[in-house]
Amino acid sequence: MSKKRENLLEQHLDKIILAGIGLLSLGLLWLFVFRNPFGPVIDGRKESPGSAQNKLVQKAERLRERIEEASSETVSLPLPDFIPSYERLLASSVPTLNLQVYPMLPGIGRQPIETDREYAVPEIPPLQDVQMAYIRSAVYVPTEEVTPELPYDNAPAQIGDVDFVTVSARLDVRRIVQQFQSAFMGLGVRPAHKDPVLAVPVAARVELQRREQLPDGSWGPWERVPTPQTIAYKKLFDQLPDRTEDLSGGGVSVQIEQFKERIRQASLLQQRAYDFATSRYQYWMPPPYLEEAQKLLQQQRDEARRLAQQQAAGAAGAGPGRMAPGGMEGGLPGPGGARQPGRQPGRQPQPGREQPQPGRTQPGVPGAMPPDMGAPAGPGGATRPGTRQRTFEDIWRDYQKELLTDDWWKRTEPLLVWAHDDTVQPGKTYQYRIRVGLFNPIAGRDWFKPDQQAFKNQVVLWTPFAETVAKKNEPLIASIPKTLHIFPMDVSKTNPIAVNVRVSKYYMGRWRSHEFEVLPGQLIGSEVEVKKTTASAETGAGFGMEGAVGAVPPPMDAAFPMPMEGVGVGTAASSPEKIDFTTPYFYLDQIAEVDWSGAMTSLRRREFVSMLYAQEDGMLAKLPIRQANWTAELRKNYRDVQEAEREAESDVFVGRTPQPGMSPTPGGFTPGGFAPGGFAPGGFPPPMSPPGGGFRGEG
Repeated sequence: MSKKRENLLEQHLDKIILAGIGLLSLGLLWLFVFRNPFGPVIDGRKESPGSAQNKLVQKAERLRERIEEASSETVSLPLPDFIPSYERLLASSVPTLNLQVYPMLPGIGRQPIETDREYAVPEIPPLQDVQMAYIRSAVYVPTEEVTPELPYDNAPAQIGDVDFVTVSARLDVRRIVQQFQSAFMGLGVRPAHKDPVLAVPVAARVELQRREQLPDGSWGPWERVPTPQTIAYKKLFDQLPDRTEDLSGGGVSVQIEQFKERIRQASLLQQRAYDFATSRYQYWMPPPYLEEAQKLLQQQRDEARRLAQQQAAGAAGAGPGRMAPGGMEGGLPGPGGARQPGRQPGRQPQPGREQPQPGRTQPGVPGAMPPDMGAPAGPGGATRPGTRQRTFEDIWRDYQKELLTDDWWKRTEPLLVWAHDDTVQPGKTYQYRIRVGLFNPIAGRDWFKPDQQAFKNQVVLWTPFAETVAKKNEPLIASIPKTLHIFPMDVSKTNPIAVNVRVSKYYMGRWRSHEFEVLPGQLIGSEVEVKKTTASAETGAGFGMEGAVGAVPPPMDAAFPMPMEGVGVGTAASSPEKIDFTTPYFYLDQIAEVDWSGAMTSLRRREFVSMLYAQEDGMLAKLPIRQANWTAELRKNYRDVQEAEREAESDVFVGRTPQPGMSPTPGGFTPGGFAPGGFAPGGFPPPMSPPGGGFRGEG
């Protein structure tokens, strides 16, 4: 028997291994199949797949029953109210922002913001050298709203008539700076509380107020004059509140930062004027320089009148074709200034003055230039030896020096400020007053002295109102002339019940007149078509009616032999084809009247006929027919209109062209862009056409 057969283990090893594998398989089958170790747990118990499915089906049935029961009942659920939260969002898009946080400005970021500060309110000095001027002319009126993105110089415009009142004054800059420095950086302020930002004055408003004279002679209430439509920052200036309660988020500090820009300060303190559209008056100047130019123009007119009278008298004495001694026709002064035949007694030769020459404009004539701008005649036509009289060029140059090109608080001389009123109505009388306001830099804070708590909620610190003309102690009163007159000239020769009425209307920068034959019950005036004369058909100048505008550029003086580049004198002439002379008056009838004039012992009886007419308000009025019967006021109005028509015979319209000094500069600060006169300081001067032809100065 072999050894293998004797070992039992070796004989049954393969069977033992197969039996172990079978047992292990049965155990795994029990653990992972029959016991379900990964089965779902429902309500704390492990369930088999079949049991879990049954329970889930039961739960679904119960939920369906509950949903069906709830749908059969009416359930009202409250809707959320989103309106209050939406209104809070509109009021402040950042509701978590603390409005009391002081903005961190350059230079003071490391300084602590103490609550126990105490400052004195700066005292604002009164205005000085208050003056006023009134202008009526044709200007370029913007047809779109002027904004910083669309300034007046670039805005589309059309020609229209404007009555323009300007009030100017001088602000004592040196004293204002001293007051602010003393209040916020002075010896009475703690070193930790000194604030150089607060010590810089910033202009907030130039407020022009007016009141209207009522028919009974009394005055109405004061009202604020709106900002002119030529100002690009009109909305910003008008929306500035007077009290801190009305300020938006950020308080007065945000407003100061918005107003502090140079261009905004210049637009506020020196308001932009209109661009004038007539050749007789193109360049605006503030009242002090306007008045001086007006006086100089009157001197030149007087001198021209004197020369004309002297020449006419000399021509009558010398006779036609005769030459007076000295080589001048008509007995004008010869060499040495000796008295010549035909010369008026008491007249002295004008030193340094030229006599009128053929082909050259004469002084005093509308659209003319002074013969010698370097040495104009003084009052009475004489100049003192060794002295030089001021010229239009000198006046313009001094005006240019007044324009702001830098921070105004850095000036050492008083600053000339002005404000305009372009909303006056013809035929009314107004009284004006002006004041300037500076920002209260600590408004809304508890930093005021106990006796100055009234300034806590005041955004603007004001100067006192200035109500009188400088050196005259007279109120600032402007009487705006009417733009429409009717003059009963005579009874019609063809119809005794009709009246010939001359209607004069200010239209497109000048007076124009036309005569109408009016019957009882008819409206006085109508639309008239402008008829050009033969000369106008050839040259484009003049119209076949009284007071119509021409289209030929005025002659230039020898001082400026050619038009300055960019000025465009007479380059854009436009002429109205029709003029509407329609009035709001109805002619009713003629009435006979009798009055007595003279002293009590020698009264004179006068019989005349008056025109009875109905006014715009329905009230009846009357005017005497024929000039001999007119009142003194009516005769004066007639003479003024006739004189204005003669002076404006050479008027033309001028276009708006780019002006010198208006190119952009780095930093967005363009002196010429906001300069009230349209020219940047240091730019080319304009042609010195007489500035007084198109305005009447008041005050």
